[in-house]
Amino acid sequence: MRRNKRLTLWSALPPYLGGKRRLCPLIFREVDRILPRKLWPGLTFLDGFLGGGSVSLYAKAQGFRVVSVDIAERSIVVGQALIQNSSVRLRREDILRVAADKYEPPGQVEQNYVPRAFTRAQARLLDRILAMAGEARDMARQGLLRLLAVRVALLAHPMSSVRTGTIHRLSSGEYENITPSCLKGYVEGLRLNRPDRLWKVAMQINAGVFQGEAQVLKADIVKLLPSLKADIAYFDPPYPGVQSYEREYKIIDEILEGTSLPVSPFSAKDGASMIDGLFKQAKNIPVWVLSLGNAEVTLDELEQKMRSYGREVKATEIRYMHKPSQSSEEKRQQNREFILVGWDSDAELIRDRAMVTMNAGGK
Repeated sequence: MRRNKRLTLWSALPPYLGGKRRLCPLIFREVDRILPRKLWPGLTFLDGFLGGGSVSLYAKAQGFRVVSVDIAERSIVVGQALIQNSSVRLRREDILRVAADKYEPPGQVEQNYVPRAFTRAQARLLDRILAMAGEARDMARQGLLRLLAVRVALLAHPMSSVRTGTIHRLSSGEYENITPSCLKGYVEGLRLNRPDRLWKVAMQINAGVFQGEAQVLKADIVKLLPSLKADIAYFDPPYPGVQSYEREYKIIDEILEGTSLPVSPFSAKDGASMIDGLFKQAKNIPVWVLSLGNAEVTLDELEQKMRSYGREVKATEIRYMHKPSQSSEEKRQQNREFILVGWDSDAELIRDRAMVTMNAGGK
């Protein structure tokens, strides 16, 4: 994939915590070493934790048939809009329609989150987008509009961190009481209901729509794994001992699901123990790829865990920060990302891979 094309795809995605945009080339380079790239168009890639969608979108662009799974609607929205969708795009008339306030009665967001999380104009915009999504007849357009709502909600707050406790000062005029480093982000958020600003976001989302084969499933991946068929399983669970997605995106979840979500057991300090459940249920999948942070577990521990299931393993450790602007210097120095690839050398797919490699070497 050409570099400029890849960057365009990334602009479609919401900037959720834990995104793997910068790691995708490394992840798929490691897959290429086990399964040559020429085989990929005929293989199924399972993304067990869809999250913000970067790995699924990259896999789709590489020609894999993609199966994406997540338990959170904030991720399913991304899947419906971009991963599963091959042709439907947001239209300018969609944007003009949601940008026009017809002064309908207050909707869910205006009733529940003004002024503590959004200004009234922002909330009314979100309600109009969600109402239009509810009227959409096909899942792709519904997903695109709900993704637009998510993007707008994130853009209303500095660093895409939807919080209560500060934004109400915009409505009361207490600008001097807003942290200077955050003020610009809040002020930019006031312009979101302008059609030109909304259309810019819509075009970014549209850039992630392209042809490919994919399926998106809302489910608990541990329970669903035995029923899934795939050649490669990518696992990027919530990291143990760090801020949970359910706390970070509580307001987004409430808007999309009608309620907040319980914290994932993977986020607990001993959350790495949950990985055993993934591996036990994924024995039928020839190649595993695991991403995890180093807050509560070591690379050696993960490597031994994977080897205990009869896998050959390639383990890599890199320095990596997901949101450097929000991290202390100490965190930036200490944080590491672990990427492990485990494969069943007896699997038919791996034996076929060896034959492909031999044939390529003989040409």
